Amino acid sequence: MDTSKNNSKLSWLLLLVILVGLAARMKMATLGSNYDMASYRIVVGILDQGGSVYAATERYNYGPIWFLIMQGLDILAGHNETVFRYFVAGFLSLVDVGICLFLWRKFGVLAACVFFLNPVSIIITGYHSQFDNLAILIGLLAAWRLGDEWEQPVTRRKFFALVVLGVSISTKHILFAFPFWLAVKQKGLGQKAIVVVVPILVFLAGFAPYWHHGGQGIIAHVFQYRSFNNDYFYSFFIPRWLQELYSSRSVWFFCIAVFAFLYRKKNTIDFLLVYTCVLVATSPAVVNQYLAIPIAFVATRLNPLTVLYTLLVTWVLLIHPAGLHMFGLLPRMNLNIPIYALCYALVWITWQTEITAGFRGLCRWGVAEVKNQLGLKE
Repeated sequence: MDTSKNNSKLSWLLLLVILVGLAARMKMATLGSNYDMASYRIVVGILDQGGSVYAATERYNYGPIWFLIMQGLDILAGHNETVFRYFVAGFLSLVDVGICLFLWRKFGVLAACVFFLNPVSIIITGYHSQFDNLAILIGLLAAWRLGDEWEQPVTRRKFFALVVLGVSISTKHILFAFPFWLAVKQKGLGQKAIVVVVPILVFLAGFAPYWHHGGQGIIAHVFQYRSFNNDYFYSFFIPRWLQELYSSRSVWFFCIAVFAFLYRKKNTIDFLLVYTCVLVATSPAVVNQYLAIPIAFVATRLNPLTVLYTLLVTWVLLIHPAGLHMFGLLPRMNLNIPIYALCYALVWITWQTEITAGFRGLCRWGVAEVKNQLGLKE
């Protein structure tokens, strides 16, 4: 009976959190919009006129899934710009609800609440209306269906899950390297190849209907697209002599590969969440919306450093010119400071046992040295 009552209370708490979180996200949508929403309007305008998105604009750098969703939302909004903005924010808020419920089932009510009430998620979903969360939700569903039986060959269930992973990559390319992470876990060379190839083929197949009219645009604006490199991780953590030998992109790929092996024994869902952290922490290019990508990871790994990351990102999003630009409230902060906090959080989570043991050993050595200098015996 007590357990039933507790579960009922938690369910009501989660419902309240969802209602508050939804209200906060829609409130963000009332504050206006930025470059991203302007790009969305250009895309739906092209679609309304029967044009090819990839041929007509350079402001869409993803697979076709998101522009098909936007086209549907624009039709439902009656092609009204204001209503469309609210529909996009509302749809992405429901995606956040999906992630929240997933975290609740897999990690508990605290992780779910921390994610859904996290100001970073609220601002990015409600104001920026970026759809990284959609790719992450689809990826989490794929990870759940993949399971943890990596000693066995790819079954029909795992094959379908790999297809779903390909859909995630086609939505937005956040998980582009995750099939290679999964291949590290999978046993058997042929089976590894299946794990890598299936999602990539699904991603590529998504462009097939649009290749005839938009092939050049797909190559130029999707495959050759490069964001503005600010190299926060690279310039701060990589020694100068190594920078002369390796580019920031090479170091990024190296870090992604190293952490795949470091975390290969984790369950598949944890594996994906860690991937999102590594991806952003070591990326050569970071813009506002990328800072929300690891928030599900943060919600499941609460410690002083991940909390600090949330606070710093919130600060940035409040005052950044591409964010809520509330210049009068707080002194300006660059994106590099939150990235440093995320890097330190990743280091702590990965090597917490070794760091703690080393610190204790150093303390014991220090105490022993002091006693020795004072002539005290053990």
